[in-house]
Amino acid sequence: MRSGSRMGDAMWGLAGILIVLAAWELATRLGAIDPTIFPGPIAAIRSAAQRLPASVFLDNMAWSLFRVVGGFILGAVAGTVIGFAAGWYRGFGYFARPLIELLRPIPPLAWIPLAIIWFGLGEPSKFFIVFLGAFFPIVTSAYHGITHVDPSLIRASRSFGLKGLGMLFHVGIPASAPDLATGLRIGWGLSFGVLVAAELIAANRGLGFMIMNERTSGGSVSVIIVGILLIGLLNLVTDAALAAFIRRWIGRWHGG
Repeated sequence: MRSGSRMGDAMWGLAGILIVLAAWELATRLGAIDPTIFPGPIAAIRSAAQRLPASVFLDNMAWSLFRVVGGFILGAVAGTVIGFAAGWYRGFGYFARPLIELLRPIPPLAWIPLAIIWFGLGEPSKFFIVFLGAFFPIVTSAYHGITHVDPSLIRASRSFGLKGLGMLFHVGIPASAPDLATGLRIGWGLSFGVLVAAELIAANRGLGFMIMNERTSGGSVSVIIVGILLIGLLNLVTDAALAAFIRRWIGRWHGG
């Protein structure tokens, strides 16, 4: 039943995307949108393919995905560990929570100068910016999950002799897995959201670089549009894969 529901949701989502693309194409053909500044999807893809070979788009997609995955993994590990520790150990939480709340509202773009100073112009600075996009929703979700574990589970585990790390790993983490899963999904999406900002740092490859390079060099609007669409498509496909992994992971503890 759940599998059928997820399949239905996916089909409706795909239908919605196709409707938007069709409406966009129709609007440009009817003259409702100026195709010189906002070409339709078919014209944009055709023009972009004429300007750049497919290998260039694939190479830029691979580099962007590499940076997103690298920064996200760092953010997921740090956010999960710190969030669980801050919620499980009250003393550490008193120290960590105010610091997290102080830094959380700062947009990743504001960290670019410091990222360059600390990590230089190479890949570590780009990982750092993506890391920031992923870290804060994950640490917040992990903290919320671990601090809202059902007290009856805690009492029951104590009656079986569990305590300390044993209780954390066998009760706390499994019970807070749904909250953590939400944070992981949000963090993955925000990692793509800050990708263009990360690739402003002296990048010569990546979808964000390709988009900004076309803008500054007075290049093709079609390449910019296709680059934006590729970021969205890459996020859509990889998010679906992440969601499937999370469902399998949580299913071990929460009955699917």
